[in-house]
Amino acid sequence: MKAAPHSYRIERSMPEHRGEPLFANEPATLPALFLYAAEKFDRSDALNYKRDGKWHHISSKEVVRRSENIALGLHALGIKKGERVAIFAPNSPEWTLADAGCQFAGIIDVPIYPTLSPAQVQYILRDSSSRVLFVDTPEAYERVRAAAEDCEALEHIIFFGVADDAANSISLGELEQSGGTLRAERPELIAELANAVEPEDIATLIYTSGTTGEPKGVMLSHTNLISNAIDASNQVGFSSADTCLSVLPLSHVFERTGMYLYFVNGMAVYCAESVEKVPDNLKEIRPTIILGVPRIFEKVFEKARLKAARSSTVLARIFDFAIDSAKRYAIGLEAGDLSAGVKLRHKIADRLVLRKLRDVFGGRLRYCITGGAALADEIYLIFTGAGLAIMQGYGMTETSPVISANSPASKRLGSVGVPIRNAEVRIAADGEIEVRSPGVMRGYFNKPEATAEPSPRTAGFARAISAASTRTDSFSLPTARRSFSRPRAAST
Repeated sequence: MKAAPHSYRIERSMPEHRGEPLFANEPATLPALFLYAAEKFDRSDALNYKRDGKWHHISSKEVVRRSENIALGLHALGIKKGERVAIFAPNSPEWTLADAGCQFAGIIDVPIYPTLSPAQVQYILRDSSSRVLFVDTPEAYERVRAAAEDCEALEHIIFFGVADDAANSISLGELEQSGGTLRAERPELIAELANAVEPEDIATLIYTSGTTGEPKGVMLSHTNLISNAIDASNQVGFSSADTCLSVLPLSHVFERTGMYLYFVNGMAVYCAESVEKVPDNLKEIRPTIILGVPRIFEKVFEKARLKAARSSTVLARIFDFAIDSAKRYAIGLEAGDLSAGVKLRHKIADRLVLRKLRDVFGGRLRYCITGGAALADEIYLIFTGAGLAIMQGYGMTETSPVISANSPASKRLGSVGVPIRNAEVRIAADGEIEVRSPGVMRGYFNKPEATAEPSPRTAGFARAISAASTRTDSFSLPTARRSFSRPRAAST
């Protein structure tokens, strides 16, 4: 049974440079996205997590209700629209709820990798002037306590679990209770907060790694993130019938935008317990979609090869035969030239080895989507030949992140696909990529000089791109990239 319409609506339209909406009631802000998912799909298993050996489910309506209470709780703490709140935690449903709560209140959230050093955490907290820090556990906070306490703007610590004795600290549950109390007193307030959010408002600051200098906070707006999620999913073809295992860190823009993509398509999202538990979770969840960096897929293959090598010489040779057969089959498939001999070898290899590789991912996988680094040709051929469609894309934090992607109907070896909808790409005279799209950042926080640079450069992939290496239907892998013009209709 579908949910009743929400008690309020968000009347906002995407900026003109987004083009015609791809579907009815296309959301223009992140609060509108979560409301859209709850009303259209009303999933009982929108967000899922495993604790104490059992999977637990959060419905799309519950995601909205809890996010609203977090927004109201932050409002009760005195956090205003446009102020910053940091999230220092590994992936969990609470991470997504904290993010959504910030968006409902018009607050800019600042993800911080939980593996960063205290000095790096302190730099981000200070540069962003974050007033609140979400942390998963007291143990995690203890590691950076001294650094955090030396941040003048930081006023409140909110623990996802039980709070400790840190000054001005509460638990997420207590924050939600505070928000629920405020909701009862002022039932109209959440609608006021959510409707005050504009598409071009900044939604998040995502700090770059700082490998070429001190980290820079990339300012991404609601339009940046939503347009990228919608246009990228249109390229790939997700649906509410899909199930995803979330394995990449939400602190990274790839999985962050991926999470919005999952919600806007009504998918069931399962949070991996940990990196070590991913193989077990794959077998339990049997996802149809997985987003991952190339290293994830490389490790799956390496583990399978090592297992075969340790078993016996015969099994190792069978494994090598199957992998060679998969690569030959993938090459022939792309060339449209599969000989009878290649087909026969592949059929034998599938029965002996390749089907077991599919079983590693649960046996239902439709697509593997990868980005963040170059995918080795060998891995692409092996997965393709094993019946695991693997599609590579290209992007960066400053573009929210997707610039181009392969699609199920058109994917090829060594390609990062074609530009997604609304993205214009050209190759400059020096071989760099130039992009104009609704996903291009608003700038770098507190760094107007860096924002004003005509061609900020960042490290790229390991292969060269030039005008000669582009095709009308795909792009090769780039080594350098340039950011990027704002859409003509937009202003900064």
